[in-house]
Amino acid sequence: MTTSQTSPPKYLQEDSLGEACKKLLSTLPKEKGWIGSYIYKYQGFWISPRLIQGVIACQQQFQAQDTDIILVTTPKSGTTWLKSLLFALVNRTKHYVFEQNHPLLVKNPHVLVPFLEHTLYVDGQVPDFSSFTSPRL
Repeated sequence: MTTSQTSPPKYLQEDSLGEACKKLLSTLPKEKGWIGSYIYKYQGFWISPRLIQGVIACQQQFQAQDTDIILVTTPKSGTTWLKSLLFALVNRTKHYVFEQNHPLLVKNPHVLVPFLEHTLYVDGQVPDFSSFTSPRL
């Protein structure tokens, strides 16, 4: 029986980090990671290098609006369930609960309520929020 080698998820890969992020990482405390090579302590949290790059981009570029709803969760605390619940509550008048093609039946909650730091601001992307309806989730 052979074990297949799997590469770490994209958000744990360090090969696409910008020079500014690499320079910052050299100044941060680090520990051996669970899946990737290292995790770094940034602003009081242990995080993978690629996510640090997304966090910094989000901090520099995201412009909050008064109507935004930001869901903040600790890993493994029910994030997927909370995203589903939040989407269902905010969109309860747009989508009938027994609708055959209800977005929660055909899309992943992480697509409907995306992560800022490792979905929208990853790999140097600058998201266009003009298509997001208010309140933005």
